[in-house]
Amino acid sequence: MPQDLNLLGVDVGSVSVSVAEIDGNLEIVHSVYAFHKGEPRRCLDDLLKEFDLSSIGGIACASSTPPLVNSEGTYDDLVCLMTACRHLHGKVGSILVVGGEKFGLIRFDPQGNYLSYRENTSCAAGTGSFLDQQALRLRLKGIEELSSVASGNQGDRPQIASRCAVFAKTDLVHAQQEGYTVAGICDGLCYGLAKNIVDTVVSGTKPLAPIVFVGGVSLNSSVVRHLESLLGEKLIVDGNAAHGALGAALMLHRDLPPAKRRPWWSG
Repeated sequence: MPQDLNLLGVDVGSVSVSVAEIDGNLEIVHSVYAFHKGEPRRCLDDLLKEFDLSSIGGIACASSTPPLVNSEGTYDDLVCLMTACRHLHGKVGSILVVGGEKFGLIRFDPQGNYLSYRENTSCAAGTGSFLDQQALRLRLKGIEELSSVASGNQGDRPQIASRCAVFAKTDLVHAQQEGYTVAGICDGLCYGLAKNIVDTVVSGTKPLAPIVFVGGVSLNSSVVRHLESLLGEKLIVDGNAAHGALGAALMLHRDLPPAKRRPWWSG
């Protein structure tokens, strides 16, 4: 029956794909996140295999998503993030989002009204792509291994330029020559990335708490630790990397009542 059909949200970005399913009570049934490695359509098709599409009554997309799937609604990326964070955490003071190639800060006033959004330039320094590139230079499998290695650092960390990938490469070589461990170098990269984020989007004005940290880089515990130290504030990290997809699904729930939902796919 239409009233029993769930909704699906899809968010395809520059490096990753996320999908989230919600039921009629706005509860998350299932969510997934994966790097698409330049093949977003293949990645999305693979992720959709994890869902029972016969139970889906509508699909919504975040606005960055290319036309890979027929949808009943497309919603602004930032509005999707705000909708998801408010749904999960209630009133928030700020949202720090750090993805594959962009990062930014959404600010609200004390009453929870939207104030502003500040983001980085087109340069990918300070993003997940930057860390992934440096991980490969260190002969690690990727950003996940870099994060794990950095979290285990017990020694000193070198200063590594995070504003420019070219300078970072030079600093990596110098750090290795000076005898820093791989863990220390990874930790230095994570610290440099965190400082670049703070210097770029905070600019001397402390974000209003509570601060929700979202995006793929929010799963990097070393970056989280350094951001909290630099900001002097505990970050809310819920471990869900599908906020954009979740927000899209929640907004479609508002716009597509149960009586208008029809099975999206019947097999």
